[in-house]
Amino acid sequence: MRNLLLILIFITSIYFYFQQKKNKEVEQKKIETLKKEEIKKIEPKLPDYITNEYMLQLSKTTIITLKKLVYDTNENIRFSAIELLWQLKDKDTPKIIKNALDTETETSIKLKIIEMLSKEKSKLSLYLIAHGLKNYDREVKIKACEVMGDFIDKETIELLTPALNDYDDDVKKRAIESVKKVKSAIEQHREQKVKEIFEPKPIFTTHDTISR
Repeated sequence: MRNLLLILIFITSIYFYFQQKKNKEVEQKKIETLKKEEIKKIEPKLPDYITNEYMLQLSKTTIITLKKLVYDTNENIRFSAIELLWQLKDKDTPKIIKNALDTETETSIKLKIIEMLSKEKSKLSLYLIAHGLKNYDREVKIKACEVMGDFIDKETIELLTPALNDYDDDVKKRAIESVKKVKSAIEQHREQKVKEIFEPKPIFTTHDTISR
């Protein structure tokens, strides 16, 4: 009788051991699935556009005058007008900027426009900079590729992809560098967010322990 009891205990122990192991494996699979789902949700995304609630609104007459100055014979006045319209977030500004990148004869002005756009990390800025990748001026394309590396969004990689096929090796090189930079930043962001979600947080901080 005693031997039978020991055998039953042994069999029960083995059963519970393997059942516990199976449960852990199932739980681990659930966690991995959850991680993958969470990773998709936590990718960094740029805002569509950025507005300033304290921005001073200019009169319609002033806006119309600025739009005319975009075609001034002086390149510095042209850029200043574009810059102010961009700050004002006038509805026609994206079209004006695209046109300026397409028709401006001075490379320095086009580079200034790209630099101006790069200071605002939004999808609108990103799309306008990406328009510069179609420019005939290699310096503009190189600059556009370079600054796009600071726009941490998966869509940036898609917008940079055409530049990977550019005829100019320097453009391709800058495009590759920016793709790598964005990819690395997104992966680091994912890793950090997953750690924050799944790693247990300490009950007491070092500061709390010292103060006690």
